[in-house]
Amino acid sequence: MEIGSIIKAHLYLNSERDENGKVSESSLVHALRNIRLITERDQDTGIATPNGYLGNWIGAIGYITILDQIGKCYRPTYKEIIKDTKISPIKKALFYFANLNEKEVDAIYALRNAFHHDFSLLNLDENKKRAKYIHHFQVNAHPTEYIVKLPLTQWDGDINNRNNGNATYVNLQALGDLVENVYAKLLTLESNGEIVLELAGGEAELKARYIFYH
Repeated sequence: MEIGSIIKAHLYLNSERDENGKVSESSLVHALRNIRLITERDQDTGIATPNGYLGNWIGAIGYITILDQIGKCYRPTYKEIIKDTKISPIKKALFYFANLNEKEVDAIYALRNAFHHDFSLLNLDENKKRAKYIHHFQVNAHPTEYIVKLPLTQWDGDINNRNNGNATYVNLQALGDLVENVYAKLLTLESNGEIVLELAGGEAELKARYIFYH
């Protein structure tokens, strides 16, 4: 595979076999297809199906992990570079490719921490150093509700003080739709020549990290 085609391969390649029987595939496309399988979405489009398992927590973790990869790799040409190295690639992807405010982005990142670290609905910070990430979540898979519903009063992190009024609600179906839309937007921007590869190692790193051969 020539270097000039690596970005296209990362965004589009779905299991291609060469004349020697060796398979090459993009980890991004492979992950998307696996998540669509788990959540019972359409395999080719990612569109939610009425009887799908759209509230699947593992599927939600997968979708947020895709944001992690996209945020490491790409930026639209018309967006200013986020120079703060402490900002998670997940948040970068949302700032670059989605239309959410900062508190909503912080809530999605906090849900990722709760799901990923111990498969729970609480994201705690014992030292209260990052209060904006302290949430107790309620999740659903509603067909029309918004992605994030923030509490009127921020939860203080005391498990005895949890109530419906300080809960953060996340719609996992809408979260999946969001990531599918981010991916679709990325494809459109690539076709228009409007994305920048941000990996420090450039296309060589993209190929080494995210294109698999077996």
